Amino acid sequence: MEAGLSVPSVLAEAAGRVRTHAASVQEAQVAFLSDLIRLQTYTGKEGPAVERTLAEMRRCGFAGVRTDSAGDALGSVGDGRHMLLYDAHLDENEIADTADWPHPPLEPTIVGGTLYGLGASDCKGGVATIVYGARLAAQLNLTADCTVVVQGSTLEEDAEGFAMRRLFEHDGMPRPDAVLLAEATDLTLRRGHRGRCEVKVRVPGKAAHASTPHLGENAILKTRPVLDALEAMTERLPIDPVLGQGTQVVTMITSPHTPNSVPAWCEITLDRRLTPGETPASVVAGIEAALAGQQASVQLAVAPVVSWTGLDLSGPAFFPGWLLDEDDPLLLAGKHTCTALWGRAPRVDVWKFSTNGTYSGGVAGIPTLGFGPMEEPYVHTPQDQVDLGKLLQGAMFYALFPLAYSLVRSGALNVER
Repeated sequence: MEAGLSVPSVLAEAAGRVRTHAASVQEAQVAFLSDLIRLQTYTGKEGPAVERTLAEMRRCGFAGVRTDSAGDALGSVGDGRHMLLYDAHLDENEIADTADWPHPPLEPTIVGGTLYGLGASDCKGGVATIVYGARLAAQLNLTADCTVVVQGSTLEEDAEGFAMRRLFEHDGMPRPDAVLLAEATDLTLRRGHRGRCEVKVRVPGKAAHASTPHLGENAILKTRPVLDALEAMTERLPIDPVLGQGTQVVTMITSPHTPNSVPAWCEITLDRRLTPGETPASVVAGIEAALAGQQASVQLAVAPVVSWTGLDLSGPAFFPGWLLDEDDPLLLAGKHTCTALWGRAPRVDVWKFSTNGTYSGGVAGIPTLGFGPMEEPYVHTPQDQVDLGKLLQGAMFYALFPLAYSLVRSGALNVER
């Protein structure tokens, strides 16, 4: 056992039962994930995957199986006083060119113990992980003092946290004690990530016929000093000691679609990665200060998002960063879960990308932790895949976690030597 963590006998015995019984659900877990991969479910079109997830929850004996107004799949196990929300999203990144894929993206293909297919690593593998982790927890009576709500969420790829916000702020979901995100971590723990936002910078010009450009004012040419100023400010962006420095990148430049006219305006789109504590007002004010003296207006973009249920959830494209404290009980429970199962404490890190934690951790301030069997290098690539051995280990973690969390909250696991 790794120095620093002492696993009590009750948790060690439970971990042994999880290891013994986990293989009994592997076939069903893989079949469920394969079914999800066969469904093309881009953001706003997740309906078929939601229905398939609801059916699997019912087959696994979950209580309260339902959808919310944003169309998320929800079900629960256990009836304890501590509420845990297990979240993984059902929407997936869009395919650019199927010719780039080693296997057809919508045909789940198993090669050498690895399952290939669209969404395997982001984040349908996570959905199969938490559904079968919760099933094992209920089957082995390990929910302890917890109620575990499992959420196959929607809209994450385009607007992370928007569906979760709807669930908590409009649909009456009680605030959970903790949120666990089954995104890609390769069986390690993640305690935060930078946030992100999308900013529009518009430069005005004066329209004229392209045959008489001297009568106009070319907005595209006027963006040159604006672009230089935006690039120059990046070295002054805020720095977090754990998450690192924010970044700012020009990702698009657009103008009126009139090729025979001098453009009357030019709009620059910025992708900004945020450190915790930055706000929409602070981001806009910083960019405006960098562009002082330039003819340019700055505003936060609006993320246009409509759920598969038809609900319009469009809103400001601002997704805050977050960081779980190193001494938070949630992180301690995660460490003990891994140590009890595999005899070693896990690596703890932060994500490079953004997740639904932008809402749970960044907006709502709910303790949030990441753990998943998928691997970051395969996310959003034609090599999209998940190792099936790790997939089962992910379910083992989520099966044992409620007991570890209950022990931490009771004070039985409050020491890390």
